[in-house]
Order: sequence, then structure tokens, then C-alpha cells
Amino acid sequence: MPPLEKLPTDTGLAQVFGPPAAYEGSLLEEVGRQGLFETHHPKANKIAVLENGDASFAARVQLLEKAKKSIRIQALIFAGDESGLHIADILKRKKAAGLDVRVIVDAPSNLGFQTQWMYFDLKQHDIEVQGYESLYLEWLNEVPIPFLSPAQDPEAPDNRYHEKMWIVDGETDHGTAVTGGLNVANAYFRVNPMDPDENWRDQDVIVKGPIVADMVTAFERNFDHFVAIKESRGDLDTDLYWQKTREFLDEVGKLEIPYSTRSDIVERVRKMAQTKPDLKYEHARSRFFHNRPRLGESYIKQAYRQLIDHARQEIIICNAYFIPSIDFVDAIRAAANRGVRVIILSNSPETNDLPAMSMVGRDSYKDILAINEENMTRENGGSVRIWEWYGQRYDRDRQTEGTIHAKYAVFDRRYALVGSYNLDPRSEQLNSETAVVFENDTLSSRLAEIFYENDLAYSRQVTPEDAAEFNEPTDALYKLQKEFGSLFESEL
Repeated sequence: MPPLEKLPTDTGLAQVFGPPAAYEGSLLEEVGRQGLFETHHPKANKIAVLENGDASFAARVQLLEKAKKSIRIQALIFAGDESGLHIADILKRKKAAGLDVRVIVDAPSNLGFQTQWMYFDLKQHDIEVQGYESLYLEWLNEVPIPFLSPAQDPEAPDNRYHEKMWIVDGETDHGTAVTGGLNVANAYFRVNPMDPDENWRDQDVIVKGPIVADMVTAFERNFDHFVAIKESRGDLDTDLYWQKTREFLDEVGKLEIPYSTRSDIVERVRKMAQTKPDLKYEHARSRFFHNRPRLGESYIKQAYRQLIDHARQEIIICNAYFIPSIDFVDAIRAAANRGVRVIILSNSPETNDLPAMSMVGRDSYKDILAINEENMTRENGGSVRIWEWYGQRYDRDRQTEGTIHAKYAVFDRRYALVGSYNLDPRSEQLNSETAVVFENDTLSSRLAEIFYENDLAYSRQVTPEDAAEFNEPTDALYKLQKEFGSLFESEL
């Protein structure tokens, strides 16, 4: 890992931890800045880095097993595969023991037949799963119904729910939560290391302290939002029908749901769940961000800008889906011009689960790398480097890793941001997102170490010649895929 000089103490605290007035709130009068959470002082919370999906899986499952009061889970994807079913069994057991267990998922992201049956099973065991309805009737809660539903923005169905929150006993003084980039599925938890498609690279953190209460508030806002949508349907409120269904099943017996699983993966999941993750907690000044574009909020975008503007030596950005805005490129240019070393890592089309995103994002590389030419006459050391993830270590002869799904950034190895927020138009303008920003040299340096020693080892640096080719591709199929992706750039 490249050395970094110790910064002078007079650099001051980053504005990201500033008062509410440091942020632009929603233009909606009824929302304002009420969605912005406070900064917690350095000794209030403890945070540990979960170094990959397998460590996060073990930590998450063991949190569930220790839960005494409540379990709140929100993810874009909660799949009915071996890892998801293992978790679902724990949830049913905890619900039967009297805990408050609730789940939120994103409706169109979970349409697999087995996943839908898993949700039905959770619902018949009295676990609320918002974002799901039986018989694929989720659309009832998404699309306005003439004369029966209230006036609604016709583009509202495009505002998706991308948050990642895993909260246990959040209303107590010993609440613990996991947040970051991981959804709930085999690929995220790396349950099959022999198959790159089920061996993704991702990044979470685990947190303790009053910041957990902020996450509870964010979860409850989302949960109440879904309930309010259904209640607004009157007689079409699906919760009314679910209550009748549960009463019927209590009389005749619950349905036995058959699942298709692989015995070797089931055993692997079981063993992973018993692994003790090496959690090195550190106290850290911290702030939780909940970003809801449907309400005009842009707090995570603003947090990124404030952290970039505050950096003096180094900016590390690892982001799965990178289609930067003009504002972001301007901020990176300004950082390099004042002497900051910037390094950006994202997926290559070969590893991106949405290859067109990488192809469209590559259009920005030429302008970003041109910043280095602008700085050639300066002697301040500022530069920008771009790397792409290929999932194959430089010293191996085959690919062993799938998509890099992580979304984290490190600034001067003092501040870090870990969350669900991608640097693309969808996260900025459409998806609701979560992130934690913290100040701690040890934690931030550990993330930087993972970046340099692990993540770059599976990646290749983009040269100016590469960037020029990406802008004007000669391969006909690549050009067609890129142009097709460009048609939907605002949706990516």
C-alpha cells in the first residue's frame, strides 16, 4: 500500500459532519431536512469492517441467533436460494419465539418462483414482507388505479428501493446493525468459491451504538410508506386479505413449501454460519445517511462532494456501477489540481452483471484521465487513475471472482463512506439508498489496505489509449451494445 504522509492537524473536521444547514434538504415543504440524521461524537458508536461477503454472512446470521426483541431486514434482493432459505428458517423460528420480525424487499427485483414461495412461507408464519404479494400481485401496490387510488406521480414506479439494512434489537441499548452493499443471496455471501458467478466481492460494516437507532428510524419510515400505500387502496388493501388467509391457514394448517437446493451448498452455508468473524471494533465519529430521491433528497451525493472537497492527499473510490455526473468529474478535477492522488475502481464489462453500464461509464474515462495532462505542468503530485475489475488475480491463470458489487470510498485514510450508493444516475435520481460515513484512521486505513492489496490485485489499470478506444470502439458488437446502453443511460 503506498505510504501517506501524516496530515497536519489543522485540516479541520470534514463538513460532512456539519450541522443540518450544511446540507440542502428536500424542496418539499413537508419533508425539508427531516430525513437528515445527526452526527454522533467519536466515542458514541463502534464500527468494524466486514471484509467480504462470507464474513458479513457469518456476522449477520449470528446476530439473528442472538436477537431478543426484534429483527428488521431491508434489501433490494432477498433470494430464495440456499443462503436465503437458511436465513428464512431463523426468521420463522425467531417470530415463533415472540420477536418482532419484518422484511422489506424491492418488488421487481425478486420475481423468482422459489423466492416468491419463500416470501409466502414467511408471510404465512406472520412475518411481514413489504414489497411482496402472492400470485405476483406486487404491481397492485405500484401502479395507480383509476378512481380508486390517490393521485400519484406516473414515474413513481421507477423509484426503486435499494437500501441495505440488517438491524437486530434496534430499539434497545445493545442494538447492532449491518449496512453496506450486500443483498441477500448466494453470490453476495460467496457460498460457492468454485463458481465466479456465485463468488462476488462486496463490502459491509457492522455498527453498534446510537447510530443504530437512526437506521431503525429509516427502516420504519420505509415500512410505514409501504403500509400507507396499501391502506390508501381501501378495499384493495392486500393486508386485509392476508389476515383472512392467515386465519384460514391457522385452521387447516400451513402449506408445506418444497424447495430445490443443492446439498453441498446447503452444507457449505451451514458451516459458514458457524464461522466466527474477526470483528475489530473501533470507536468512530459517524453519521448515517438515508437518501430518498422520490422525496427530493440528495444527502449521499452531497456527502460524497463534501468528502472529496475536504481531501488533501488521497481519494480511493471503489464503486460497482460507475457512470459519473459532470459535477462528480469536476470535483475530482479540483481535487487533483490541488495535489490529491485519486484512484477509481469499477467493474469491467466482463464482470459487470449489467455489462452495458460499464460500456456507458467508460465514455467518461477519456475526460477523467485528461486531468493528468492538465496537471503535467504542476508539481503538486495530483493525479487520477482508473482501474477495472476483472476478477482474476494478476498471479493466477483463471478468473475466481465474479462481480465487484462494493460501494465504498476512503479519504486521506481518515474518513470513509460505505453504503449502497452507486455513482450512477439511478442512485442519484431514482433509488433510495443508505450509507455510513465515519472518521477513524484505523478503520479507514484497513479499507485502503483491502483496496490496494486485494481489490487492485484482481484489476487492470486503464491507459489513455484504452480510454480512447472505449470512446470510439472499433468492435461492431461492442459499439452496438454501448449505443443501446446509452439510450437508457438515465435509467442505469
